[in-house]
Amino acid sequence: MSSHQDYIERLRKQLEEWDYELDRLEHRVRDLAGQAEQRAQEQLESARTYRQEVESKLEKLEESASHAFEDIRDGLEIAWDGLKTGFYAARAEFENKDDDKD
Repeated sequence: MSSHQDYIERLRKQLEEWDYELDRLEHRVRDLAGQAEQRAQEQLESARTYRQEVESKLEKLEESASHAFEDIRDGLEIAWDGLKTGFYAARAEFENKDDDKD
């Protein structure tokens, strides 16, 4: 299997894991009250926007020829970093509000 295909498969697997975690956070956010819920929802929406961007770039990467791999991969890495940042921000927002309940 090519490194191109290995890279795609690794990202697909990670994207599935992020989807699962985002879904879990979304369900937990519904238990928050008022402004805390609104802020956490905004963070989740931001993460989901980045997730869609990653998906779009990953599809382009899957369709690309090997010679375009490097160019597309660079853009995908930037989108991936945005997704991670959005996810961690959403999770931190929830965890901070969850700690406030104690």
